[in-house]
Amino acid sequence: MLKDLTPLLTKKFEEIRIDEYPDIKSTDRGGDEIVFIEPVHLFGRLYRIEDDVVFFSGTLEGSLKTACHRCLEPVEEEFCYDFDEVVYAPGKEDDYDLIAEPEGESIDLDEFVLNLFQLNLPAGFLCDEDCKGLCPVCGTNLNTSQCSCNDEIIDQRFAMLKDLFKEQ
Repeated sequence: MLKDLTPLLTKKFEEIRIDEYPDIKSTDRGGDEIVFIEPVHLFGRLYRIEDDVVFFSGTLEGSLKTACHRCLEPVEEEFCYDFDEVVYAPGKEDDYDLIAEPEGESIDLDEFVLNLFQLNLPAGFLCDEDCKGLCPVCGTNLNTSQCSCNDEIIDQRFAMLKDLFKEQ
């Protein structure tokens, strides 16, 4: 979804209000699929901070569904990110880090939303702060059952050292 910045650049308007629901269904990060449960809501305002530099100040919010990073169970979570970003700065790209490349005198709100979302993602999503994860040997979900695997994992390079301090 392209948003035309010409009214700002020609000084016809001081600001443009944004209240959109970009058509984004899912994204991924490192092979983990993230599905948006409901439409993502983008709202805020576009305004000039210099004659030809446009700033976007607003909020991105919605709900997502993905897998827990420890046990792979489904996780549903709401998100809300406030942002203040330069979105248009022709000839001054070295001075500003643009989240999305402008297309002429327009910005692609879908690309902007996806990139902003990726930049604000936490390191991982958890089903619970105390999630025990999966057994590294057999793959059992340790939140729901125990396994009989030996939880002592020894690096084979140091296996000879394990008997060094045994009592005699």
